[in-house]
Amino acid sequence: MEYYLSRLCEIKEYIARFRKMVIETYFPDSGNRIVDRPTESKYCWAFRYTDYWKVLSGIADICDMLGIEYLWENKGILKHHLVLLRTPDYADYRPNFTISIDVIARIFNDSEGEITDKLKLLDEEEMSRLNEAVNCYIETCNYATITMAVSSIEYRLFTLLKTAKADPRLDRLTLGELIREYLDHKADYKNIIPRKHEPLLDLCNQYRVFSIHPKKEKITRPITTSIINMAFAFLLDEELKKKTQATTEKKD
Repeated sequence: MEYYLSRLCEIKEYIARFRKMVIETYFPDSGNRIVDRPTESKYCWAFRYTDYWKVLSGIADICDMLGIEYLWENKGILKHHLVLLRTPDYADYRPNFTISIDVIARIFNDSEGEITDKLKLLDEEEMSRLNEAVNCYIETCNYATITMAVSSIEYRLFTLLKTAKADPRLDRLTLGELIREYLDHKADYKNIIPRKHEPLLDLCNQYRVFSIHPKKEKITRPITTSIINMAFAFLLDEELKKKTQATTEKKD
């Protein structure tokens, strides 16, 4: 499994390692063309190269889900240069590789502040579950994507309710029961969840049931995309994070 969000946390170093590996392996002695050996032909399709490229491509695919505006605005440029880096007639010329990897690095560097601000809204467990959800999404495993995306929502919801009201009964509730508990007793939980997310909770619970039980409902790609987008919207909501912190401080 590839941990796309974790890679995004260290994206500057990751791109630098990719650049170093390619130049040292395929362009020795400052040459502009790849070493002329059969094993080096079409090097941009090699496993080692592909492993790096796939991570960058995956991150480009999901950058709009993360709500990182600069990445989203430059998604087309990112995708264009990533395609070029998988084109042998282009990538086997060192200046071309350097131009494209520099463009990609610059876009991520200019997004560094936004990336940091977004990902710091996730705790370690949420990051782990979302990493699995993103990995499943990129591999087009729709049912597994929804299961893990909703799992991350369930974890945040449980944490929020426990933060607002330390009730041991919450430990035994399913996601659907947690949702109903909150909606029926919002005042008891300090209205900790913004109203805009209430329909999301019900919808995610419904599709979680569809994804893990043998129902007749088919989970399509558009539905999967919608659910994982909503999971990110919920977990990366700064207002929600602030309310959680405020509630915790009052309890302390």
